[in-house]
Amino acid sequence: MQNKLLKLTHSTDETKRLGFRLAQKISKKIPKNGARVITLKGNLGSGKTTFALGFLKYFGIRPHSASPTFVIMKKYKPRPKIGKLAINNIYHLDAYRLRSKRDLNVLEFGDILKDPKNVILIEWPEKIRGTRFENKIAVSFSYRKKENERAIKFSVDKFS
Repeated sequence: MQNKLLKLTHSTDETKRLGFRLAQKISKKIPKNGARVITLKGNLGSGKTTFALGFLKYFGIRPHSASPTFVIMKKYKPRPKIGKLAINNIYHLDAYRLRSKRDLNVLEFGDILKDPKNVILIEWPEKIRGTRFENKIAVSFSYRKKENERAIKFSVDKFS
C-alpha cells in the first residue's frame, strides 16, 4: 500500500521544519523488522540536504558540514532533550558518488539495515537501484517558479 502527500515550501526554513516534523512523527516507534529508511530524491540544490538538516535537528544533531558527499556516510547518535527515543543511530548516506548498490558492502550497509533502531537518510537513492527496504518513506523534491519554493512529495510504501 502506498500513501502519497504533497507539500509546498516557500523557504529553506520551511523545508527544514518539514524535515523536523517527519523526525517527530517517526521518533517514538520501533518497526517490527529492519531500519527505517527515508530516501531523498531530487536535482542538485532542490532541498534534500536542507530537509535532512531539519530532520537531524529534532534529534539534537547539528552537523558541521551539511552533506556527507565526500565521506559517503555519517553516523549520528540522537541526543533527546526529554524522554527516551526508539532510535539508537541515524545514518546520513549520500549515494551521489556510488556506482552501484555493491559499493554499500564496504559500509556494512546490510547490518545497518537489519537493526530496527536505526534510521537511514539516503540522498540520491537512484544511484543504488535494486536495494530493497522494509520500512521506507520516499521524499521527492522539485523546484517551483520562485527561487526558494519547493514541491515535496512523500510516498510511504510500508512503514510499520
